[in-house]
Amino acid sequence: MGATATRAAPRRGRVSAPPGDLPVYRGKFGSEQAERLLWRAGFGPKAGQAEELAKHGTRGAVLSLTRPTDRSLEGPAPVLEKGQPLQPYSVWGNDVLWWLDRMVRTRAPLIERMTLSWHDWFATSNEQVNSQLLMIRQNEMQRALCLTSFPELLTAITTDPAMQVYLTLVGSTKADPNENYAREMNPTTGQVEDFHFDAALHDDGIKVIYGQRGNFGWRDSLRLALERPHHARFFVTKLWSYFSAEPLSARDTRAAEALYLSSGKQIRPLVEAMLMHPTIHAGARMVKPPIVQIAGMLRSINRYIDTDAWAWESSLLGQM
Repeated sequence: MGATATRAAPRRGRVSAPPGDLPVYRGKFGSEQAERLLWRAGFGPKAGQAEELAKHGTRGAVLSLTRPTDRSLEGPAPVLEKGQPLQPYSVWGNDVLWWLDRMVRTRAPLIERMTLSWHDWFATSNEQVNSQLLMIRQNEMQRALCLTSFPELLTAITTDPAMQVYLTLVGSTKADPNENYAREMNPTTGQVEDFHFDAALHDDGIKVIYGQRGNFGWRDSLRLALERPHHARFFVTKLWSYFSAEPLSARDTRAAEALYLSSGKQIRPLVEAMLMHPTIHAGARMVKPPIVQIAGMLRSINRYIDTDAWAWESSLLGQM
């Protein structure tokens, strides 16, 4: 399934790079380039989809992915052998099939691909959470916020029950604080369904965070992490790595940081600028994650979820 364009750099004069902005790809945008984009920003094309997307040109194609007008699913609902429906909250592997079905049938592939990226970024596992219901609810939250603002997403993931369980924020008190989530958040910056703040268990004394003193609460800790000087560069560099095997240049990294900060730490404008970057369309190839490969194969042959074999296959491939 040819997933990439050639390595040749865009010809002279085909890239515009206004001062302070990320460069924009100006080369040919045909079905080959559209197919490559659909792999980077989704799960590959269905029959005829690359040719249709190519008609929009680079900018139009990117915006159609980042600002979809239709987020519905197309095609038959998932079933198991003998036509049995999925039971995603209670049967092993059916939660994986529930999400794989969305990857295969979605009309908004970038939304699902960004949901996958945030699931990787803020990793949780049902092996620890032990609740497919909570895992799916977290998935739905990440989907809803995947292109909004990073502070909003970070706040939501901090208060998410599955994350609370996975990184043992549940039961963390002033008498027995647990630092697991703090360690995971810092570089970026049983079933428990009722997240709430218990003032009696909160340390309301003066704290020192990143050299600042104050009577800080949990929201302050997020704010202080997001205000760290290195946050924007970390965020831009990590987000870019989901779309390209080649790093951004120092100049383009600075431009991406400026865009991220000037937008109020919004995700969508940064993703749009990245997907229009010349490296996305003419850079090195990327290895597909196992679940992306599976979804892409199913999309390419117009097959839908009709067996639980895909849950077992993804487990064997190391990506549940």
